[in-house]
Amino acid sequence: MTSLAAPLIVVLGASGGLGASTWAAALAWRLSLHLGECVLVDGDVRGGGLDMTCGTEHVPGLRWPDLARLRGAASCSRLLAALPCGEVPLLSAGGRGEVVPDSAVLDVVGSLRGEVPVVVDGRVDVAVTGRLVEGADAVHVVAGLRARQLADAEAVLARVSMPDPGAGGEARVGMVTRGERAVSAELAEVIEHLGVAHLAHVRDDARVRRDGERGDWPGLRGTLRDRADGVVLDLVEQLGRGAA
Repeated sequence: MTSLAAPLIVVLGASGGLGASTWAAALAWRLSLHLGECVLVDGDVRGGGLDMTCGTEHVPGLRWPDLARLRGAASCSRLLAALPCGEVPLLSAGGRGEVVPDSAVLDVVGSLRGEVPVVVDGRVDVAVTGRLVEGADAVHVVAGLRARQLADAEAVLARVSMPDPGAGGEARVGMVTRGERAVSAELAEVIEHLGVAHLAHVRDDARVRRDGERGDWPGLRGTLRDRADGVVLDLVEQLGRGAA
């Protein structure tokens, strides 16, 4: 584990269209408020770019293709200063440019972690994600409440490394559910059967969509902000106990 001041958190969407990226962005912002700083990293280096979600696509700064030739450790402070910044610094895919090797992704995240809190918006089908999950302080799996979506979540959880039960620490893998309705008692039993902590349920909020259309950072208000804030406070407490 890293220090309390600089955890590495990987967010994974169990199914498409659940808002895992908006959860990652809201989480990074709330972490920055509680821990003083945070950087958000796009784990899909060949995708369209997380900056489209965060409204920073027109902000100048380095994207993943600019770091494709990086080898070995880099200066954390110089990296942060070169990134576009919304509510927090963001390292996003560029959509075009040089192919970014997995080694560069690991070197960049390795240069950041331990120095600043890092939230990675990961993808289950991207090979390097597994390496990032292995070293993460916390993994959040974002899942829907429909039967197929919960089955997808179960499949993802089966692929995520769990902590050694003999280590004495709390499970570092948890689930964040999304949906129009609240979690019923029946669904709560299904989630409990999956064997990980249910961190939060985020109900659909039209303000999140409107904020995105205006180019606002996700989670500046409403349910998404409140749920992310509660999870961050619990995480800070948990990591504090682990460091004691």
